[in-house]
Amino acid sequence: MNAPHSPRHEGHETFLDLVDFKWLMAGLGWWVDLTRLQRDSAYVSECLQRALSSDSELIHGHRGRLLVLRHRLDPHCNPHEAAPKCH
Repeated sequence: MNAPHSPRHEGHETFLDLVDFKWLMAGLGWWVDLTRLQRDSAYVSECLQRALSSDSELIHGHRGRLLVLRHRLDPHCNPHEAAPKCH
């Protein structure tokens, strides 16, 4: 029996993206703390730097989502810079 399709809620989709990012990073030997990732803009920046230092296109695909997350946590961060000077 097929379950009816239900649209994802934005928060749920974002969390699933973060879980995906966590496991991709784990594959490279980098552990990601999801709770901290959702609360600490400096930690998001650190994860961005690690992600961008990898050769993985899959990990690079998460760059935009992480930039938006960091900007949401710290609106003073430029959402287009991987290593911003946040206030």
